[in-house]
Amino acid sequence: MARTQTSLWALAAAMTIVVSASAASASAPADQPLPATALPPKTVEGVTIVASPPEQAKLPELVNRFVQAHGASSRIDQLSRWAGPVCPQTGGLTAPFDAYVSARVKTVAASVGAPIDKHPNRNFPCRANLLIVFTTTPQALMNDVRRRHPQMLGFHYAAQAQRLATVDHPIQAWYMTGTAPEGGAVELDDEFHRLPQGSAGSRLSARLTSQFIGVLVVIDANKILGHQIGAIADDAAMLSLAHATLVKGCSDLPTILDFLNPDCPSQADPPGLSRYDVAYLKGLYSVDPREYLAAQRSEIGSRILRDVAAPNGTP
Repeated sequence: MARTQTSLWALAAAMTIVVSASAASASAPADQPLPATALPPKTVEGVTIVASPPEQAKLPELVNRFVQAHGASSRIDQLSRWAGPVCPQTGGLTAPFDAYVSARVKTVAASVGAPIDKHPNRNFPCRANLLIVFTTTPQALMNDVRRRHPQMLGFHYAAQAQRLATVDHPIQAWYMTGTAPEGGAVELDDEFHRLPQGSAGSRLSARLTSQFIGVLVVIDANKILGHQIGAIADDAAMLSLAHATLVKGCSDLPTILDFLNPDCPSQADPPGLSRYDVAYLKGLYSVDPREYLAAQRSEIGSRILRDVAAPNGTP
């Protein structure tokens, strides 16, 4: 396990992403746009989509597609999630904005049941396993990751590395995952590691789970100026906590993942995570991680339908 995390820590050091104790205590308004002093002076129009309320009869099918888009299957055909505390580290903005993004990710994680470090020691902070990088040269960064830290691209074979490292969204994430047998240590998912013995959902052998070992979120700083930091942070949080798929087009249901989606029409920035997004994350972190993919998705879909039908408002 220590060897697999070395690549992530080396990447953090190489990008010189440092959040000091004083910066971590700073705050930035969620509705504050990034100022020209934070990044190079370029502007673009806001991009998002506002979905009309779906017809009740169509909602189960729409939720099914929503769940499929929000959760890519892992090497062992399960949904990956954090099994240990999430430790975000953000860099590329001014210190207050960096601190706000990291704090927002931890707040979202705690609210949906993802594990976090509840008693951080300022003298011995947690070691970063989630890197959120704002950069004006995202493709150059990912080219360097491909050459020097290929494990951060996720499970792949060498011939797939260049395609996987291609940046084609303003906010994009890569996931280093591992597989763990029940009661055993997690093994990195790569072409040189054999899977632990067992199977997902099995009652006859060791039951396997898919876990995040490290996540890298890269945000194109050229394309976010003038947008609300709250929406940017929530998009990063969604990508940090769930392995979403990059699908063409826009979602039929409201989701933060459509924010800055080049396939979606230009609208005002969303206020943040939608009720569907929050229900998905709550489902992901409450479902049995040892179950089959179909069972996991079915339970998450049921959770979304229960939550959005609650009488406390419309998503």
